[in-house]
Amino acid sequence: MGQRDAQERKEALDKILDELAPQIPAEQYDALRPFVYQYYSMDTRQDLMGQKRRDLLGSTLSFWKFLQYHDPEQPEIEVLNPDYPHHGWHSTHTVIRIIHRDMPFLVDSLRMKLNERGVVIHHLRNTILQSHRDEHYQMVFGDSAKDRVEATACKEAIIYVEIDRQEKDEDLEALREQIYAIMEDVSRVVEDYIPTCDRIRQLATTLTGNRAKEVQDFLGWLLDNKFTFLGYEELKVIEQSGKKQIIRPSESLLGLLKINHQGSIGQLDLEPFIEHDFFEQTEPLSFSKASVRSTVHRPAYPDFITVRQFAEDGSVVGEARIVGLYTSPVYRQSPFRIPYIASKVTDIFEQSGLGRKSHHGKDLEQILEVFPRDELFQTPKDELFQTVMEILRIQERKQIKLFIRQDLYGPFCSALVFVPREVYSTELRRRMETILCQHLQSVDSEFTTYFSESVLARVHFNFKLRNRVEFSQESINDELVMAASSWEDEVRASILESHGEVKGNKLISLYANGFSAAYREAFTPDAAAVDVEHFQRIDKDNPLSMGFYQSLNDAPDRIHFKLYHFVEPLPLADQIPIIENLGLRVIGEYPFLIHKSNEEVIWIHDFLLSFHDNVSTNIQKVDSIFKEAFEKIWFGEAENDRFNLLVLAAGMNWRQVAMLRGYARYIKQIRMGFSQTYIAETLCNNIEITRQLLELFEVRFNPELALSRTQRLARQQQIQQSILEALDQVTVLSEDRIIRRFQTVISATLRTNFYQMDEEGNPKSYISFKISPRDIPDIPKPMPLYEIFVYSPRVEGVHLRGGKVARGGLRWSDRVEDYRTEVLGLVKAQQVKNALIVPVGAKGGFAPKHMPVNPSREAMMEEGIACYQIFIRALLDVTDNLVDNEVIHPESVVYYDDNDSYLVVAADKGTATFSDIANNIAQEYNFWLGDAFASGGSAGYDHKKMGITAKGAWVSVQRHFRERSINVQQDNVTVIGIGDMAGDVFGNGLLSSETLQMVAAFNHMHIFIDPNPDPVRSYHERRRLFNLPRSSWKDYDSGLISEGGGLFSRNAKSIVVSEPMKERFGIKANRLTPNELIRSLLRAPVDLIWNGGIGTYVKAINESHAHVGDKANDPLRINGCELRAKVVGEGGNLGLSQLGRVEYALQGGALNTDFIDNSGGVDCSDHEVNIKILLNDIVSNGDMTMKQRNQLLESMTDDVARLVLLNNYRQTQAITQAESEARYRMDEYKRFMDYLESEGRLDRNIEYLPDNEALAERSAAGQGLTRPELSLLISYSKAELKEALMGSDVINEDYLSKELFTTFPAVLVERFSEQINHHRLRREIIATQIANHMVDMMGITYVHRVRQTTGANAPEIARAFLVSRDVFGIQDYWQLIESLDYQLSSSLQQQMMGSMIKLVRRASRWFIRLKRQDLVAAETVEQYGPLIQEFIHSFVDYLSDTEHENLSAKVEQMVGNQIPEDVAKLVCGQRYLLSSLPIIQAADQTGKPIESVARMFFAIGERLDLNWYSQELGSLEVTNHWQSLARDSIRDELTWQQRALTVALLSAASDTGDDLAQQLDTWMMHHHALVVRWQSMLAEIRNASVSEMAMFTVANRELMDLAQATIHSAQPH
Repeated sequence: MGQRDAQERKEALDKILDELAPQIPAEQYDALRPFVYQYYSMDTRQDLMGQKRRDLLGSTLSFWKFLQYHDPEQPEIEVLNPDYPHHGWHSTHTVIRIIHRDMPFLVDSLRMKLNERGVVIHHLRNTILQSHRDEHYQMVFGDSAKDRVEATACKEAIIYVEIDRQEKDEDLEALREQIYAIMEDVSRVVEDYIPTCDRIRQLATTLTGNRAKEVQDFLGWLLDNKFTFLGYEELKVIEQSGKKQIIRPSESLLGLLKINHQGSIGQLDLEPFIEHDFFEQTEPLSFSKASVRSTVHRPAYPDFITVRQFAEDGSVVGEARIVGLYTSPVYRQSPFRIPYIASKVTDIFEQSGLGRKSHHGKDLEQILEVFPRDELFQTPKDELFQTVMEILRIQERKQIKLFIRQDLYGPFCSALVFVPREVYSTELRRRMETILCQHLQSVDSEFTTYFSESVLARVHFNFKLRNRVEFSQESINDELVMAASSWEDEVRASILESHGEVKGNKLISLYANGFSAAYREAFTPDAAAVDVEHFQRIDKDNPLSMGFYQSLNDAPDRIHFKLYHFVEPLPLADQIPIIENLGLRVIGEYPFLIHKSNEEVIWIHDFLLSFHDNVSTNIQKVDSIFKEAFEKIWFGEAENDRFNLLVLAAGMNWRQVAMLRGYARYIKQIRMGFSQTYIAETLCNNIEITRQLLELFEVRFNPELALSRTQRLARQQQIQQSILEALDQVTVLSEDRIIRRFQTVISATLRTNFYQMDEEGNPKSYISFKISPRDIPDIPKPMPLYEIFVYSPRVEGVHLRGGKVARGGLRWSDRVEDYRTEVLGLVKAQQVKNALIVPVGAKGGFAPKHMPVNPSREAMMEEGIACYQIFIRALLDVTDNLVDNEVIHPESVVYYDDNDSYLVVAADKGTATFSDIANNIAQEYNFWLGDAFASGGSAGYDHKKMGITAKGAWVSVQRHFRERSINVQQDNVTVIGIGDMAGDVFGNGLLSSETLQMVAAFNHMHIFIDPNPDPVRSYHERRRLFNLPRSSWKDYDSGLISEGGGLFSRNAKSIVVSEPMKERFGIKANRLTPNELIRSLLRAPVDLIWNGGIGTYVKAINESHAHVGDKANDPLRINGCELRAKVVGEGGNLGLSQLGRVEYALQGGALNTDFIDNSGGVDCSDHEVNIKILLNDIVSNGDMTMKQRNQLLESMTDDVARLVLLNNYRQTQAITQAESEARYRMDEYKRFMDYLESEGRLDRNIEYLPDNEALAERSAAGQGLTRPELSLLISYSKAELKEALMGSDVINEDYLSKELFTTFPAVLVERFSEQINHHRLRREIIATQIANHMVDMMGITYVHRVRQTTGANAPEIARAFLVSRDVFGIQDYWQLIESLDYQLSSSLQQQMMGSMIKLVRRASRWFIRLKRQDLVAAETVEQYGPLIQEFIHSFVDYLSDTEHENLSAKVEQMVGNQIPEDVAKLVCGQRYLLSSLPIIQAADQTGKPIESVARMFFAIGERLDLNWYSQELGSLEVTNHWQSLARDSIRDELTWQQRALTVALLSAASDTGDDLAQQLDTWMMHHHALVVRWQSMLAEIRNASVSEMAMFTVANRELMDLAQATIHSAQPH
């Protein structure tokens, strides 16, 4: 078989030669043949046949060509990846080709280097080539003598190696350079071998001293093939300046110790150190190791042999240092035959005192014979003696024994470990090596194991250390014993050590037999003892524990995480996302089941994890915060998302991460547009900035920081600047925006409960942030003053407040993604709705995040209440309290805003029954408002029972129909309703009149149709449904439904449309889907649509459904222009979009807005809160019991309702009054809106108010502002006035403070007027009442108009208004007109009220111009009031006959319309009554009786035709604001001139007894020229075809000349 293989191998090689022959010059063939046979000498036939033929031929030919050139002085080295395009052959490996002059160690050293790099050698071929080369180093071929003589014979080593492929060019070049360096090392060693030997021989001849012979023998022994010499050097001692110095003659350096050596090992790497006690050495020989491994021959640490030379006095004069490797025979030779060592071991024998032939002597001899040779050389004799004697004392006992020797000078340490053979294993050896490496802090280790017939095995470890170390050999020995002990034994020992004998034995009994084989294989006994501690922590009440560990075998980026769970395993699907979101990747999971002796079980989930790139690997540092975070996430106290990466990445605890997550949720709610995952990744991508954000938060709010406010602000500024500088390095724009938004929102945060603890001392499960939205750029508008954002894993919510005293409902929102957008839309409406109450608008909403799946009503309500309670507590956590009228700030809250103790809430969608819950929490907090915190509780006003919201909205409905001459309480009115009778607003609204014909209604489940209902019977059926505990349209008695009607499910596929339905609703189709039917109902030509439900059903034609933001009702919604109902009553919120309202109103529909119609609810709640604040103080003072308080509250229910409905009535009345004149005063409204915008109070785009261009188009079309638009403006007008009053001292005046009492029922005013006067909200109530009374009576633009005409501010105007109103007694007249509803036409009522408004407006302007800041309200009313009342009754007597007749005719006409005569007289004589003011002033100036002054005043007016002139001026059309101002100015000037003439004439009157007519004649004659000029001026005005403002201006000038002349002539001369 072998002969055949040889023959086939020869044939294969011959075939290679045959195929290569044509490809080389003929003269080379004879040389190629022996080369091929040599080159493939170690390849078998299978090796040759296993390669591709083409590649085999290419490789051979290529190598042959590679050999053609070689300079013997330089190695030729190539490292390449052969391929067809460049080399003509291919290999999947990297190829190394070397030509080197022949010498030892080449192949060994090359293989060492490749193994060191960790590459696999696939082929290695080497041989010695005898070649001839010419002077150009080219191979010479031929047998001629001439060729041989001229060529140089060379003996060359050729090497071919295939290794793992190296792809990169830089890797190939680096490998080539490393091989070159190795070749250099080999060359240096081989070249200097003989010189080194010569030096050593010469050294031996120079040695002196009594041990010289011994050293000489040792050196001779080395030279006898016992040592491979790698280097040599000598040190000489010389004296310079009287000091000994050591030099190293360069000529003594050989081999690898040559200074100019360029190989792999540098001289400094290999250079042995010089002992610090060099001159004290006495031993002629010493042994140590080099600190780097040899690159030549063997990869061992070379040995250093130091030979010292001494002077005759014994001092060291030099030393020789020999570097190399002992040859293999040394390790087999008896130490008793090694020179120098033999004397050491002989001395040990003698020192032991044992005979060579004794039992122990033989054992000692055997110990020395097999003792590691390196140890024999390097161990000092005394230490060696101690070691071998300790080994001898073991005496074959089966125990583990450790001996450690550390070099005195070098970085090495050796350890001998004796181990019982049956215990020894590779695994044990590895464990022992690990233990030793850890204790000795080694950087490298190697070992040899020795077995003999002894019961003990010996392991010899050699360690290279970083530095010399201190260690306890005994402790290490104990650890090795533990490493060798059985698993069970070690578990018992560990448990006993940890827990003591008593407790330990109990734990052993409980757990020792419960560990499975898989567990024992996976974990150490110490780990089991640790696990037992975890087992003890868990039970059915606390079922979870956890811990990290990292085994020695784990890669640096790997770690284990154990979860311990009682009784049952944990679902992997739940665990893995938590772990990975915390910054660790799950590589594997290994479950283990532990059986306790009591039959309970514990599951262990052992996760192998790796770190994310940006995660800290110092797990000890973050161990506790990671475990805490995992536990909080597992039990639902923290959310499981990418923010948790910050736990490991930034070292943050779960609570700090929750804070940043909370801010991220808020940023989402303010519509920044980035996903939560992206925001989290942004924070993780910028860890240092994230830490700075955390630091900013902590500096701003951590109460434990001993910083003053100034210091906090300064430090915050530094951190913010640092963040801005760091942002310069953030290259992603979106990440920059996110970080800036975090910084802005944190800086805009005013308070937080983050540092508050619960009763058990733990952080609260929720976080509340009080924020100033106006400090956040680009936040969605409108921007409230304050905002409290609440975050927890269970619920989120937001509470928006328009001012410090603000109020609004809290709703249960189902819009988790955008609840703030929902609340923001509502708070916008609430702001304007609250214009008529003390608090400004507020609104809150909370969104539960984990509602039960398919819950029962009870389960759903339970979760909703729990979330509501969290939300309420979060609000109160950051709210100030009042104790004995002193503001108390919340505990552990750093605040950056003013005192802020007014926080009240109310019911809203989903929270109608939650008021008691909120009030209980307020009492738990000892909040000063008590049960006034949330109105409508068990001791408050039940809105549904009162029907107050619906009644308030019904006031609007009544007005709409009354203005169409329909009495909705008596006349039949067809209604379509949105909602059902179970609802408060819907049910109470449709019980407001017994004459309603409810022809249809729908809610989220049903469509109710009753085309021709009986009003009375259907009314009673609706009342029956309303009184049921719960009802739906299914409960309606179908027998009462008229023909063609019915109840239809909204889930039906289609609904048949009956003929009565078609006729009633104007439908043509025979069948409609439920959604189509509802759309048809909304378009139906009925009298009233009553909205008492939820949803937005009407938009504008140019408005998208998406813009409306109520996706659920997109299929139902119609456009405002499609509404054919005459009136829309908005009992519910957001039934129509604002643009839809305007569109409907512009085509003649009657409606206000939701916040106007349903403001009764908030008004009632405000009354309740204000009354409770009052009464609670009385109760706390002991003047009333709580029971008495509650009884009094209940008794005032109707009184409160009357006050509320009066506000609704008068506000809608004011809108009607404004609507009636809006198209004539568009410029006035335009300027009012411009003013609000300039003050930053109004954004027309947000409120959908027309811009100036649209206003101009309306005016051109003869249209004014619509009721929905006026509804907004009246609210803005009240809010602006209320704020101005709050900022002034006017409301502190006693006279104005009387308005305080108008908000309370009469019974309270009678009994507690003093307490009311000291109400905690005194100023706010006064400002609110004045603003309501002023705007409701005087109109939306009154304050702005008077401010422009007089320059007075709002508080001054308010004072003038109250004075004007009261001196004329307008309130009584006003109420009389209001009492005439349904008796007079609405237009006539509006006309009458318009006259009174004009009177008060001009009077207030007169008072402002007269006294301005000197106007003292009480004094003025006291002075003017009685005189004006007297004047009202007598002014008719002062009129001319013509004027008297005209006035009487108008009064008689009104009286004929059932208007009381005194009211008619006031209304018709308004322009005369205004004259009372200058008349009273003139009376004061002249001291004349009012009657005389009045007669003179009116007589002058008649003589000069001033009454006609004034009427002409009033009828003058004004087209812009400036003309209006000019007209008012002319009118005021006219009054002044008439008063001046009156005063002058009265002053000049003589006592001659002339009557008034004669006196006036005399005066006119005296000033004939001026009177004629005035009369001619009037004639020109009469004759002018068109009157102009300039004419009146000139005429006034003429009148002023006459007045001044009269005054001058009246003065004494």
